[in-house]
Amino acid sequence: MWSKAETQGLGGVVRLLPAERLMLIFIAVVGLLAVALALALERQVNWPPFLGGYAATLALAAIGGYVRQTKSAPRIGLALVGAGIFAGFTAVSSIFIFALFPLANPLIDPLLLRMDAALGYHWPGLIAWLADYPAFAHALGYVYHSSLVQILLTIVLLAALSRDLDLHRFLLVGIVTLILAVAIWWVVPSIGPSAFQTIPEPHRLATGLYYSPAYGEYLRTLVEVGPNRISPEVVTGVVAFPSYHMIMALMVVWFTRGTMAFLPAALVNTAMVPATLSHGGHHLVDLIGGLAVFALGVWIATRLIRPGPQP
Repeated sequence: MWSKAETQGLGGVVRLLPAERLMLIFIAVVGLLAVALALALERQVNWPPFLGGYAATLALAAIGGYVRQTKSAPRIGLALVGAGIFAGFTAVSSIFIFALFPLANPLIDPLLLRMDAALGYHWPGLIAWLADYPAFAHALGYVYHSSLVQILLTIVLLAALSRDLDLHRFLLVGIVTLILAVAIWWVVPSIGPSAFQTIPEPHRLATGLYYSPAYGEYLRTLVEVGPNRISPEVVTGVVAFPSYHMIMALMVVWFTRGTMAFLPAALVNTAMVPATLSHGGHHLVDLIGGLAVFALGVWIATRLIRPGPQP
């Protein structure tokens, strides 16, 4: 059993496990740093929706801790707190990332394109092939946009199976890898091939691509000028190398091992590789970089969150 001092807070009404408490404290610190960075750099931010999302995060965690403590529903509590941690870090990291624009260092996409070519990969060639199979291309689009849903379903699954250790490591891997990915991207920024290579409009329409040449130009403007105002409607995926889409896919597959969800997760996220490449937001090298960052994140999380007595 966890000791009373370890697990109870807010007068014994809300109970958070040690790993959950540490991650929530870390999210709060990152949130304060994001606000301080935005204010120090005089960024225009639409604060109400971001703060509302952060309040919802705290509410989820508090409800989860309350349900765990007073309703004797540890699995529901584990899922709610886990969802709150994931949503909270996603919200605060969005402000932090967009406050970094415009970027000081030049884009490394030309180098990544040359590396892709050396590996035999060419984005317009992939799109030309997919244009002959539009149903498959559109199916890949659904796979591409399933990442966040898969993350939430994995949280629910691990909580339902009472796999506390796996869930906490899963969440910490998500936090650590996003920090690493953003840090690498800030030093050597890239935005993907859609801003540097063109594809015929019929091919784009046939495949239902999200990243069009116009969108690529928008990303280049973000890099060079930054957004006029940081708001949820302008927040989008901007980190190309290393690919966080690849990291999320690997997280789901790795942490569903030994569950009934492993095989479908492995199949869907095998399709995530061509899905991520086809949309034009990532080079092939980005996916390899995502694999390396994921492996490092798992190594860190395994050492920071050790097995212990279960509550």
